[in-house]
Amino acid sequence: MLLLPVIAVSIGVMFALAGLAAAALVLFITAIGVTIWLYHSREQRRADGKTNVGWVVFLVIAYPLSVSYLVFFVLLMISAFTGESVTVG
Repeated sequence: MLLLPVIAVSIGVMFALAGLAAAALVLFITAIGVTIWLYHSREQRRADGKTNVGWVVFLVIAYPLSVSYLVFFVLLMISAFTGESVTVG
C-alpha cells in the first residue's frame, strides 16, 4: 500500500518519456521529409530567388535534437530490459 504512490509516479514518468520519444520520432520524420522536399524543389526555389536559410536552420536544430533523444531512449530501453547499465564511449 505504501508503494502505490511510487508506482503511480513511475508509470507517469514512463508515459512522459514515451511521449517525448514519440515527439522526437515525429520531429525526425519531419526533418527527413523537409530534407527530401528541399532536395527535390531546389531548382524551382533557385529560379524563384528563394533562399533555404530558414529551412537549414530548422534542420540543423531538428536532427541533433531528435537523434540524440532517440538514441537516449533506445539506450534507456536496453538498460531497462537487461538490467545492465549502458554507457557510450
